[in-house]
Amino acid sequence: MTTSLIVVFVILGVLLVAGIVVARKFVISPDDSDGPVGSLIAPCVLSIYLIALAMGLVIGWENNRGAADSAVEEAGHATALYWGTAAFPEEEGDAVREDLRDYVDTVIEEDWPVMREQRELDPSGSAALDRLRVSVNDLPADDPAAALERMEVRHNVTDLVQSRVERSDSAQATIPGVILLATAISGLAVVVLPFAMRVGQARTRIFWSVVNLVFIASSLVILLALDNPYSGLLATDSGSFEDALAGFDRIDAALTTP
Repeated sequence: MTTSLIVVFVILGVLLVAGIVVARKFVISPDDSDGPVGSLIAPCVLSIYLIALAMGLVIGWENNRGAADSAVEEAGHATALYWGTAAFPEEEGDAVREDLRDYVDTVIEEDWPVMREQRELDPSGSAALDRLRVSVNDLPADDPAAALERMEVRHNVTDLVQSRVERSDSAQATIPGVILLATAISGLAVVVLPFAMRVGQARTRIFWSVVNLVFIASSLVILLALDNPYSGLLATDSGSFEDALAGFDRIDAALTTP
């Protein structure tokens, strides 16, 4: 994200300087400022900026909230699966619980850093999940009750797999580049237009142009901070899975209590 911010601000700086130079060279006459430019073009540019900004904020917010909800749901499926192993013989149940712990550890230690930096899941997480599925398939089903329990556990594993797929989708979710571009360019026009229109005193134009620039730069920073659901302003962390691991310890204590 730091690199993205640097690139965006460098581009904005170059465009701002170029825009001011063009604005000073092609000055808009007072008649045009009071006419089509001031009454039509400037409001349209501002509207485009506000619409693009609003769309980007909504998309970024939804992506971040969806990632958070998905993480909580996946951790919940893991906890339900851990509880479900209590109905099986000790050896087979321990094997599933061990593989489930390994999977959750892998999600925390391997998946999360890769999701933050590369927007994808680490292959070791998929390998750990495959081992877990094999352990579940090895659970005994000698009688109808055991078969029913194994079916329930398999259902939990299926939910876990689906949640992982959703987390992979969340890691790749971004604010569309066209929206970021429209926000930047239209916002830049909002900053530059006062220089070309020559409306009011020079100090007034400079003041409001600086205010506009700060506001627009801040809005772009916020958009970029919302672009990756696993880093930035509303980043989803691995807290749900860490809580699940702590819950596993409590479940173990409950299962061993006479």
